Amino acid sequence: MTKILIAYDGSGSARRALEYRRRVEPEDEVAVISVVPKLIEGPPTRAYTDPSSPPEAVRTLLDEAITILADAGVAAEPILVIGNPAAEILDHAETHGIELIVIGRAGRHGIKRFLMGTVSDRVVEHAHCDVLVVR
Repeated sequence: MTKILIAYDGSGSARRALEYRRRVEPEDEVAVISVVPKLIEGPPTRAYTDPSSPPEAVRTLLDEAITILADAGVAAEPILVIGNPAAEILDHAETHGIELIVIGRAGRHGIKRFLMGTVSDRVVEHAHCDVLVVR
């Protein structure tokens, strides 16, 4: 049995990461995590600080991922958290004994990526388990 964590944000690469389901064995434990960035500054409509009421759009994305997996015969636990995406993915992986993180490769390109990095870059750099990055 392998404990697998799939990071899902609804992007094209995250949708492709769900294709990993074809490699999931029946005894594997799968969880799908969506992270709502906690914004310190900005208009009140974008400052999500209450974990009990994240934006409905994020719940919808997470439900979509769970449905895609269920249609393929893969049961997955949905996880919705608010915070820094890379930090929350890494924290969940470490505290729950995850053996493989599956994450899409999207986001910044060029100079922005060089200066700031991406969530997948940070996960690969700091994970204490295997990471599969899907383009």
